[in-house]
Amino acid sequence: MVKPEQLKKGDRVAIIAPSTPADPDKVRRSEKGLRALGLEPVYYPSCFSHHGHLAGTDDVRLKDIHDAFGDTTIKGIICLKGGSGATRLLDKIDYGIISRHPKVFVGYSDITALHMAFQKKCDLVTFHGPMALSDMYHYENDTVEFDPFTYESYHSNLFGEGPLGEIVNPEAFPLGSLVGGQAEGQLVGGNLSLLISTLGSPYEIDTKGKILFIEEVHESAYVVDRMLCALALAGKFRECAGIILGTWTDCIQEEKKSYGGKDLSLEEIFEEVIKPWGKPTITGLYAGHNTPQLMFPLGVHVKLDADLKTITITESPYKGVLNE
Repeated sequence: MVKPEQLKKGDRVAIIAPSTPADPDKVRRSEKGLRALGLEPVYYPSCFSHHGHLAGTDDVRLKDIHDAFGDTTIKGIICLKGGSGATRLLDKIDYGIISRHPKVFVGYSDITALHMAFQKKCDLVTFHGPMALSDMYHYENDTVEFDPFTYESYHSNLFGEGPLGEIVNPEAFPLGSLVGGQAEGQLVGGNLSLLISTLGSPYEIDTKGKILFIEEVHESAYVVDRMLCALALAGKFRECAGIILGTWTDCIQEEKKSYGGKDLSLEEIFEEVIKPWGKPTITGLYAGHNTPQLMFPLGVHVKLDADLKTITITESPYKGVLNE
């Protein structure tokens, strides 16, 4: 894998919006939070652009990606928010620019499309975690207040030295286990909807011998069932070494008047669709559309022990930093 240079306090980071637009006032307010993290944010045009459900036309959003990676004074890139629209850019990106200028790249949700594309086309290590408009900070009387857990995870990923070691959930949310056993491999994955939307494309996720992470938001349980079955039909559970299930925010059972009952629960769906593959599977990783929120690198080596319910990152995401 190609690894970026580690960030330092005071580094200039590009803020880009590859997906859905945002309230300009919230965008401007986020500058305080990013500065309080020790970064110097540089907002690109897509952050203030609007084109229907998109943060500017494809050309605007594409140019921001190219400009952010190509500018040698920019040391990292943090996406503004998710939403929808990143997949429209995948066939238009000049991946040579990304390969020549590997940088810290942060996002989740719809940004999963870019994580997969950068991994497939550039072998780039990227970061799954809070974005510029995420709920890791809020404002009280012109001061920035951080969610302590999210801040610590963000800070250790961006500025910490060496491999992250064991990923630990907030104390109130213990990890679970669906299938016991141990596995290790490269960590890949992200939002389930995006994993499905890129199947059959050049950006389709490769799970062979890897640890597959999945999360989702605002989808009914029966839709999650259908998408997990699509992954299974595509061989993704058969080929992977292990599985990590993140959060499933607002993924609820619906009551159906047509047959006078409820959909299966997520727990039942996992038992029936994922468990039969027999891959070591940890549940409840507090990563996805939730606060507090974990951050972690994608593309690095991890060890999963579903008996002990531990996930350990054993490889540094940064160039020139020694592994475990």
